[in-house]
Amino acid sequence: MLACGTIKLFGMDEKLDLTTGLRRSKLTHLYLGDIEAESRFECLAFANANGASNFVGLEYLNGRIGNRVGGFILQHIGSVKSGQSISTLNVVSGSGTGDFAGIRGHGRTTWSTAGADASQVLLEYSFESDNKC
Repeated sequence: MLACGTIKLFGMDEKLDLTTGLRRSKLTHLYLGDIEAESRFECLAFANANGASNFVGLEYLNGRIGNRVGGFILQHIGSVKSGQSISTLNVVSGSGTGDFAGIRGHGRTTWSTAGADASQVLLEYSFESDNKC
C-alpha cells in the first residue's frame, strides 16, 4: 500500500555541541493527507563547512492511515543541501501499536525552504499478516 501527504512543523528545540559540531533536535510534526498523525522526531545532525549536513533520527507517529489507528516508529537517514532536505525512511520492525502491529515499510520525505507547505512524505507499507496463508 502507498500513503502520501505533507508534513507541517509545529515545534523545534535544538542544541549545538560546540566541541563536536553535533546538533541534537527535537521536532513536533503534523502529518496531513493519507497519513493523519502527530509525531515526535529526535535527530542528530552534523553540518560541514559548506553548510551541507547529514542527519539520523527516530520519529514516533501516532494517528491514522486509512481505517487503521495506532502508532509506529520511522527511522530517518538524510541530508540537507542547498535548502533541500531529503531523508529515506524505514519502519522500525516491531514498533507498531494498535492497528499498526506488524507494520513494515519504507519511504522518503523531502523538505524545502521555499515555503511552509513545501514538504512531502511518501510511505510504502504492508503488514506481516498480509503474507500469511
